[in-house]
Amino acid sequence: MELTKNITLGIYLPGETFVHRLDPRTKIIASVILIVLLLFIRSYEAYGIFLIFTAAVIFISGIPPGFALCGLKPMLPVLVLMWIFQLFLYRTPGSDVIFSWWIFSATDTGLHMGNLITLRVLFLFTVTTILTLTTSMVSLTDGLENLLKPLRKIGLPSQELVMTMVIALRFVLILAEELDKIVKAQMARGVAFDRGNFLQKTKKIFPVFLPLFINAFKRAEELIIAMESRSYTGGKGRTKMKTLHLGRVDLAAGLLIFLFSALIVFIIVSIQPQI
Repeated sequence: MELTKNITLGIYLPGETFVHRLDPRTKIIASVILIVLLLFIRSYEAYGIFLIFTAAVIFISGIPPGFALCGLKPMLPVLVLMWIFQLFLYRTPGSDVIFSWWIFSATDTGLHMGNLITLRVLFLFTVTTILTLTTSMVSLTDGLENLLKPLRKIGLPSQELVMTMVIALRFVLILAEELDKIVKAQMARGVAFDRGNFLQKTKKIFPVFLPLFINAFKRAEELIIAMESRSYTGGKGRTKMKTLHLGRVDLAAGLLIFLFSALIVFIIVSIQPQI
C-alpha cells in the first residue's frame, strides 16, 4: 500500500528546461493568473484551450505526464462525490431532467455544472503541481518573500508567513510518509484494510490517525527546538545568498501568459454561457 508514490505536491524535479529557468516570481504570478482564470471559466471550449496550454507546459518542462497526474489518484473519490452532488442537487429554472431515481432527479444543468467543477479542481491541482515540480522550495520561498515584501510596510510579517506556508507544504509529504509507515505496521500485525464493509473499513482507519497526529506534533516540536537552538528570530535583517533577477525568458513567459489570458478572457466574455 504505497501512499507516498501518489503524492506529487511539494516534490521538486530538477531540470534545465525553459520552465525551470524562469524566475520563481514569474512562475508564481503566472500560476495565480491561471488560477484566477479557472474561477471564471464555464465553457468546454475554454477548458479545451486550457488543456492544450497545460499539456504544452508539462511537455516543455520535461515532466513525465504520468508522474504529474498521479497525484490526482487520491482525489478521485472526492471528485466523484462532488460530481454526483452537482448532478442531482444543482438545477436552474427551465432545466431539463435527464433521469430520475426515487427522490433524486438529474438535470442537464447539474451535469454541466458537475463537469465544470470537476475540471476546475483538476486544472487547479495541475497548475499548482507544475509550479512545485519545477521550482525548488528555496526558490519558491524567496519568490514568495519578494512578492509579499511590500506588505511589511503595513506590519504583515511576510517572511514568517511564507515560511509557515512552505513548512505546511513540506509537511504534506512528511505526513504521507508517516501514514504509509503506520499503515504498513498495522498490516504487518494482521489488519486488513481492504476487507469488510464501509463501516468496518472506516473503523480500521481511526487507530491509524492517532499515532499520525502524535508524530506530527512531535515533528513540529523538534522543528521548533531546532529553530530556537539556531537563534532564529524571524526575517528582519536577514539577507539572501542569491538575489532574484528577471531575464529575457521571464519576459517571453510573461508575453505568453498575457496572450493566453487575453484569449481565455475573450472566450469568457463572448462565447461561454452565463450560468
